[in-house]
Amino acid sequence: MLIDFDHVVRRHLARQERQSGRPPRWLNLGCGVDRWPGAVNLDLAALRGVDVAARLGEHHLPFREESFSIVVCRDILEHVDVVPALREVHRVLEVGGSVLISAVHFTSRNLFVDPTHIRGYSARTLDFFAGGGPADASWRRPYYFDFSFRAVERVQLQFSAGLGNGRYLVWDRLVEPLVNRSRRSQDLYEMTALSRIFPAANVVAALTK
Repeated sequence: MLIDFDHVVRRHLARQERQSGRPPRWLNLGCGVDRWPGAVNLDLAALRGVDVAARLGEHHLPFREESFSIVVCRDILEHVDVVPALREVHRVLEVGGSVLISAVHFTSRNLFVDPTHIRGYSARTLDFFAGGGPADASWRRPYYFDFSFRAVERVQLQFSAGLGNGRYLVWDRLVEPLVNRSRRSQDLYEMTALSRIFPAANVVAALTK
């Protein structure tokens, strides 16, 4: 089965509701026109249906600490300075909560299509923001930031087969599950010519506070 970010969101919402016995309070950051019922939909632009208009990054979001059990960051982290953005996400996320991320992969053509994109992401980029994992892991940098998520719950590379015109890239249906067999297979994919022959679309990840 191809990765479906909407399914990832629904699965986490259902899990949080089972664990707490009540619907989770959740934030849909940078929602644009992708607004979800039941969420606090936030965007920089005061579009119709946006609940809160605010800028993510150096500015504080207009919410108290630990206001949400889930924060969704879909197609937004490539547009902002990721460190202050994730610092604010960490602040408004309750302990035990999750941030669900879909961000453009560094091999994707979409990284260069949108002139407001600042950077692309690797399968390992978000590891730098989590404290869990082997002490000798090469990506461990606890001194980088003044905040840390407890763990990276899951990271997957999403290819284009399930996205718009990407449905014509039939080979992506074979490549996606092979690349996501393990973190090591993701590393090998990104380190070799495979990532240039079969470029990915997005990094899909969940981080737990």
